[in-house]
Amino acid sequence: MVDMLTEVDGEETGLWLPLTEIARRRGVSRAAISKRVKRLVAEGSIQTRPGRGGTIEVELAAFDLATNEATRLDGGPTPATSARARRSSAPQGGPAADKIRYEAALRRLDFEERIKNLVPIKHVEDAMVRAGEAIVRAIEQLPNFAGELLAATRDGEPAVRRKLREIKDHIRRQAAEALKLQQQEGEAQERAGGVEFDLGEIDLREDSDG
Repeated sequence: MVDMLTEVDGEETGLWLPLTEIARRRGVSRAAISKRVKRLVAEGSIQTRPGRGGTIEVELAAFDLATNEATRLDGGPTPATSARARRSSAPQGGPAADKIRYEAALRRLDFEERIKNLVPIKHVEDAMVRAGEAIVRAIEQLPNFAGELLAATRDGEPAVRRKLREIKDHIRRQAAEALKLQQQEGEAQERAGGVEFDLGEIDLREDSDG
């Protein structure tokens, strides 16, 4: 959700209208608009603010995008056309000031939508470091298999190859389990409202080569 209450250069952004005016422009009842606004506010899709005379106001561009419908700026009702299509074309009619505010709000909403899923580089770097450390820890277990390799050499090359495959599978399994744990921790962070952390699909299956 975009915080349309924020001022830019000391000026209010967006085109705020009372629910009665939005209802009039869309040609529906105020009760119908009020019901939709309450639902969208509960979902966190839009914000409202107190208006004059105890009214409730909604930023029009945010409301149009949340409902995927467009409200005529000239004050007349309009069919339910896609509000997103209006990002690339100027709203027709209406006061010039309303048009400017509406278009500015649409551009800002579009910008917020484009950047909201971007992950800061620092978070990506941290994830790569943690993944690398998990793999290194698994590889560092190699010396623990020295005795088993030495014993395998007494039975010839086939035995050594089998033992190396066993060691490889063990190390891969340990690394995959460590990465899987990090993936689960990242998913928990996302559910808690943190940044996206995605290591992709972790394959815990062993190779069957050889």
